[in-house]
Amino acid sequence: MLDQIRQLVLAILRVPPEPQLPEGTPESVLIFRAGRNFYRWQVLAWGFSHLGVVVGAIFAYYFTWRLVALGPPWLRLMYRTGEVLGLFAVAIALPVTFFALRWSYELRWYIVTDHSLRTRRGVWNVEEITMTFANIQEVRVTSGPIQNALGIADVKVHSAGGGAGTPHSQQAGHAAVFEGVEHANEIRDRIVERLRAYRDLGLGGGEHAQSQIAGAPDAALIAARSVLEEAKALRKVWQQPST
Repeated sequence: MLDQIRQLVLAILRVPPEPQLPEGTPESVLIFRAGRNFYRWQVLAWGFSHLGVVVGAIFAYYFTWRLVALGPPWLRLMYRTGEVLGLFAVAIALPVTFFALRWSYELRWYIVTDHSLRTRRGVWNVEEITMTFANIQEVRVTSGPIQNALGIADVKVHSAGGGAGTPHSQQAGHAAVFEGVEHANEIRDRIVERLRAYRDLGLGGGEHAQSQIAGAPDAALIAARSVLEEAKALRKVWQQPST
């Protein structure tokens, strides 16, 4: 039942369950997902935030009702109506926000090929970033005390001229974040390894470019020798006595 609801929501929002693979050879595709503890921490934060809302609403109800009870009957009726509507809104918001959180975790993708990488997150607001290895400048691992306790970390990939983004966006500017992953150091090393291989291949440029680069010193040497021979000939002419 829940899977059918999820498919219906994704179809309405036009969110594909899987992102398209970025540029690269199919056999080089590596897919990483956020760690399970990342999801557990998000659920815990969700629970505490909603608990705070409920406690605040109870206190607000207690103090405001004491004032409303002293008013006319029509005011009490309006207050009761608002109370029912508020409870109805909370009853709807709780499952909606919970399943949005769960689906956001399930639809979080981190994909790496031998030419590029792609990250995707979100359900209502899908954020997707694609980077080619030609533009990547820095790959680093960051983690805070809570992440260390949970055994997860973030792998941040920055492109040339990019920044770390804003505090309200994990994927902003010229940065892509593999958020809440396990074995973050291994993921970073895999990305760096592929980045080096890509740049080494780009420097060689294939067999044709390598042959051109290999032949370039010979062509320069031949030209230099030709200039040297001409200089020697001019010197001989200059040194000959005039008649």
